[in-house]
Amino acid sequence: MSEEKKCLTGYSSVDKPWEKFFKQDKLHKIHNDKTVYQDIVCANEKHLSDLAIMFFGAKITYKELFAQIDATAKSLKKYGVKKGDYVTVCCAGIPEVIYVVYALAKIGAIANLMAPYFDSMQMTDRINDCKSRLLIVMDSFYSQIKEAINRSSIETIIVVPTLNSSVLRLLPSKNKLILDKELLWNKFIRDGRKTDSPDTFEYEKDYPLCLVYSSGTTGASKAIVLTHDSFQYSVLSYDANTIDIIRGQKLYQIVPPWYSTGLNTSIHLPLHGGIAIFQDPRFEREIFVKNVIKHQIEYTIAPTSMYEGFLDEQLIKGKKLRGLKYPFEGGEALTKEVKAKIEQKWREMGNDAILRVAYGQCECGAQATSQSQNIEHPEGSVGIPIPGVIIGIFDDSFKELKYNERGNILINTPCGMKEYFNKPEETDKYFYYDENSVKWSCTGDIGYMSESGDLFVEGRKEDFTIVNNKKIYNFDIENAVRGESDIKLCDCVENESEIGIKGLALHLIFTEEYANNYNSNQEQLLCRLREIQTIIFEKHMDVDMVPKLFKIRKSFPYKPSGKRDVESLANEKADFVYLNFNE
Repeated sequence: MSEEKKCLTGYSSVDKPWEKFFKQDKLHKIHNDKTVYQDIVCANEKHLSDLAIMFFGAKITYKELFAQIDATAKSLKKYGVKKGDYVTVCCAGIPEVIYVVYALAKIGAIANLMAPYFDSMQMTDRINDCKSRLLIVMDSFYSQIKEAINRSSIETIIVVPTLNSSVLRLLPSKNKLILDKELLWNKFIRDGRKTDSPDTFEYEKDYPLCLVYSSGTTGASKAIVLTHDSFQYSVLSYDANTIDIIRGQKLYQIVPPWYSTGLNTSIHLPLHGGIAIFQDPRFEREIFVKNVIKHQIEYTIAPTSMYEGFLDEQLIKGKKLRGLKYPFEGGEALTKEVKAKIEQKWREMGNDAILRVAYGQCECGAQATSQSQNIEHPEGSVGIPIPGVIIGIFDDSFKELKYNERGNILINTPCGMKEYFNKPEETDKYFYYDENSVKWSCTGDIGYMSESGDLFVEGRKEDFTIVNNKKIYNFDIENAVRGESDIKLCDCVENESEIGIKGLALHLIFTEEYANNYNSNQEQLLCRLREIQTIIFEKHMDVDMVPKLFKIRKSFPYKPSGKRDVESLANEKADFVYLNFNE
């Protein structure tokens, strides 16, 4: 038995087997004493001529970036913003959102990052909760949120034309605005020119940087308080990590900044490392693929649906894929088959990049684990904890489980949230303190850890159905068939059909090739559904886990947040196929 094996206790939180992959001389020297604003200034003060942002033909250097941040900070001061104030920001991936967040960080104010898809009442409540008096909003979002703003505590509204920082800024805008009390961004900046620069806020441990919001999957979305430390410990972990951060390369920011991944990993991380941020606020697959190819992007963080654009022959025909080195998937399921198809297309385009995955949730910061291009990860893993993060698997009594034992995923991380804003009871439920006063984030996810240090996430703890007084995890059924070559997407919920049959229902989207065959041959479809029932039974050897209801779909319903609308799915009653597995 190897010396390494002898040292294993069987508990991941004690063994930390992932640490063997890190740079040992830097692993235990990760320490933060800066705000995010101080960090990017310190990291780039000797590289002021380097490219910081690319935006529709505009190339913004670090020198220009810092000038814009300082000008924004002066205007915020002019309009009364001070340390501890909350400023609401509703913008997609445009340079002004970067200027604002770092200007607020310089002052010691906090960004309240709102997505435009919140319903009117939610947005009003969340603005009023933090007593925000100033709003900075992208012009294309303003009409969507205006009703909510009129009922809120907002007193000053700054409207940013989408292309304001681009070479296209003089073109007529499609977003016609009739301004009343609102200010356009450039007027706001001009108003602050004669104002003295505000004092730079000095670092304070656990000081809030921003509010982001949970997806609302399990109820009303909650405001999550992320601190300067949340962001700093995330990006500082790369000093010890095996993922290369190379100055002068380019990262495509497509994840919106109201998600922690969009703001932290897609904005703060590249600026910390001297990487140029490529911005295009259009969340469209065709645009994404064309930009990655044309601008020779090295780093990307995007959902699977964006990468699937590379499977469109019309988009990639005759094109070469140069530069792409570190593509990461986040936010959607990535099956083995889809991953293989995407990577094959990349190879045909002359690129050998591997699509990697990571895992996290807003409450844990942007990232808890990550795969690396330099490590061979087992199929199905979401990678290893990033440096400084510890993951343990626990049962419902908070007894830690050993490798390969399934249980609750708990995370001890310096990158996590401080609290749910103004929700002490919800905060107390989320955190668990063990007998050694170690603070654990209770993710609500079920999974297991391998001896290599790889984490496997199987599904949400509350994603279950009671069948014959037995708790059955819906994701176990989905995972049993997810690797089948003809299944593109699937979801298992409890449904009641229109003829009164109630039970587990498997909703299926078949790949285009197979869907055409099944649509034209009902007998072939029924035969395949019986095969799927057999696959599930043989995987779990439990007849109660075999769905009797099936629904063949072309698409799934989604919430405005981009999350699959499971509640809507569960309320459907029409067009189910009933198959009794016992017959």
